[in-house]
Amino acid sequence: MTLSPLRVAALVDLPRSDHAGGHVKCWERFATAAAQSDLPLDLTVYFTGDAPDEVLAPHVRLRHLRPVFSTARLKFLPYVPDHTDLASRHPRLERELKHYDVIHTTDGIFAFTQTAERVSKRLGVPLVTSFHTDTPSYTRIFTQQTIETIFGKWPRVRHKLIEDWKIPERQQQSMQRKLERHVRSCRYALVTRAEDHRLAETLIGKEHVGHLRLGIDREMFGTHRQDRTGVLDDYAIPEDRILALFVGRIDAGKNIETLTEAIEILLAKNAPIHLIVAGIGPFADDVRRRLGDHVSLPGFVEPSELARLYASVDLCVVPSEVEMRSMACVEAMACGCPTMISSKSGIFDLFDQTPAMQVIDSGAENWATALRDFMNSKNRQSAMRKAAIDYGQHHLASWRDVLAEDLFAYWDKAFKERQRQAA
Repeated sequence: MTLSPLRVAALVDLPRSDHAGGHVKCWERFATAAAQSDLPLDLTVYFTGDAPDEVLAPHVRLRHLRPVFSTARLKFLPYVPDHTDLASRHPRLERELKHYDVIHTTDGIFAFTQTAERVSKRLGVPLVTSFHTDTPSYTRIFTQQTIETIFGKWPRVRHKLIEDWKIPERQQQSMQRKLERHVRSCRYALVTRAEDHRLAETLIGKEHVGHLRLGIDREMFGTHRQDRTGVLDDYAIPEDRILALFVGRIDAGKNIETLTEAIEILLAKNAPIHLIVAGIGPFADDVRRRLGDHVSLPGFVEPSELARLYASVDLCVVPSEVEMRSMACVEAMACGCPTMISSKSGIFDLFDQTPAMQVIDSGAENWATALRDFMNSKNRQSAMRKAAIDYGQHHLASWRDVLAEDLFAYWDKAFKERQRQAA
């Protein structure tokens, strides 16, 4: 390890807020872990926005830079999950990055990343990157949604753009090319899914690719948060219902429509199921209208309340098909909560194919069948919960462990290699 603190800038080209997704929350937790750690590390995590900077410790800070050209300016877009900076260069960030030993990027596309590439190329500061969001796939999903919304009254134009010209797929391919180009400029890439390991290894070599886990705060998330009676009372849910929990944005990217349709199928046969949706998003009203008194939509849920829900419901449902990793799955496991996930997400392999998780193929009918089978088998419910408790107790790392073993280790390697080259 380096004797003097290693100066690292981590770039998250997204705004911070209570409603921010896992990408932002992940780096907030890494920063907190760094503040509590004795690693020889001086860390600045950069976010976009106008919020005041936060100093978590003398050696750890959260920095906020106003975007040059935010997607918030694109008023014609019907919905954007998180705003980012579309500029090709961020001058203020460029001035600051020259003072760091290592630059860590968390996307391969937007203004912070492009600026980091400029600084790295000019000054030789090594780049390390990590994959957090499947931006190419999300681009396809929301490009199609935008076309369908804007051209809803002109079906021929909509069909031409989506089916004939395949604009959503082309946008996805464009984002994928940008991501691959960026990875090639990095010394190391830290990834999670098997497919991302294969991609990164092809681009920069197996020896330059590491695995990045998600951590867990065991004081916040655990079986000690269980409060079934309190949850039923607070959310006015009848005692005889099976409780399913969805955590995340209520939008197309998280595939909430498939889950909603699946529960509609069950409700048509009088199944005693109740869905709690912890999150916000444009499909909230639609979910409420379709599921009626079989759904609770509390909106944004604080972590302490979210932990109580994980520990008290019967299962957590993760229907998204474009997840790179899932904080919901990690937190659910820590709380001993069985989980159902999409087979397309690739998440199952990240959890050692634990029997606490059930993999579901695409389509509402498949989800309805899986939920029905789970509801009708007390033995399955018990076995999955027991497996979740075991996995949560023995296989999840703390945020400090992930910081030291998955991140700092590669930052240190990149810096020392740069020193040897300069010698």
